[in-house]
Formats: sequence, structure tokens, C-alpha cells
Amino acid sequence: MEWASQFVAEYGYWAVFAWTFIEGESVFIAAAALAAVGLMEPWKVIVVAASGAYVGHLVFFGLGRWRGLALIRAIPALNRHYPKVNIILDRYAHWSIFIFQYLYGTRMVAALLFGCSSITLLRFAGWQVVNCISWSLVIYTVGHLLGLAAVTMLNRFGLIGLLVVAGVVLVLFFWGGGRLHRRMNRWWQGLE
Repeated sequence: MEWASQFVAEYGYWAVFAWTFIEGESVFIAAAALAAVGLMEPWKVIVVAASGAYVGHLVFFGLGRWRGLALIRAIPALNRHYPKVNIILDRYAHWSIFIFQYLYGTRMVAALLFGCSSITLLRFAGWQVVNCISWSLVIYTVGHLLGLAAVTMLNRFGLIGLLVVAGVVLVLFFWGGGRLHRRMNRWWQGLE
């Protein structure tokens, strides 16, 4: 197991940065769980995750400013909804930035859309500082608690018990995620 500890120490922080640059909750939660058992430094995991998310948001915001409107105009569904989305993003920028941070799979698209909106880079970047720090603290806490729970279950029920519980949790997660996705689609259809 020494090689695993060395691998995590050498590449773990880079993996957290790279994945949080894109979307990254899964790798971030895993890193927080590893920090809970002493394989990574908690403060480094939090700082690296917040930094990766922040840089990713700014890059995708910049892409939105550079070529976002051309992309929106090229896709009819996006072009049709863009005027409403721009009004919502501009009027409720501070809330939108925080909401999109927690909707898995939407952060980079949202940053791209913010880049296409009338929001200034300075306003977006300022809100993202607060957003990325608070997000990293929340997600780290979840991962840390999951790591502690996993160690407790492993000690109490063994590897098979831990895998059964993890399987049940994954099934419930995907079932709930599917229901949420269907509700969001119905809500979005209602806006048309």
C-alpha cells in the first residue's frame, strides 16, 4: 500500500485541480475522504479545489466572451432561450453563480453563458472568489464525512459491507438524480 500513498501524495493534488477545473466533485470528494484518513492534507485539498474551480470558471467565461455568441447562434435551442437566460443571469447574477455551482454538469456551460451575458468580468470574478471558496468548504466537508463513515463501516462490517452500502447509496443517488432531471426538464419546458 506504500505505492498508493506515494501516488496520492505525488499526483493527488494535480488530479483535484484538473478535475475541479472541469467539473470535479467526484475526485474532490475522493480527495477529501483520503484527507480524512490522513493520506492528503485537508487545507491543500480545499485550496487546490477552489483554485481549480476558479480558474476553470474564468477560462470558460473568457471562452464565452470570445466565441460564445457564435456558438449560441449556431444551436437553435440555445438561440431561442438565450434572451431569457441573459435577463435571468444579469438580474440574478449573484444567485445564479451560486446555484450553478451546485448543479452538477452545468458549471462550465453556465460560465460560458455568463461570458455571453452582459455581466462584467470583474463582477463575475469577484462573485466567483466567494463562490469557489464556499463550494470547496461544503464539498470538502461532505467528502471528509464520507471518508470517516467509510472507515467506520469498513472497520465494523468489512469490505463486503462497505461495498453493499456504497452500492445502495449509488442506486439511490442515480434514482434521485433522474427524478430531479425530469423535474428540471418540465420546469424548463414551462418557460417556453
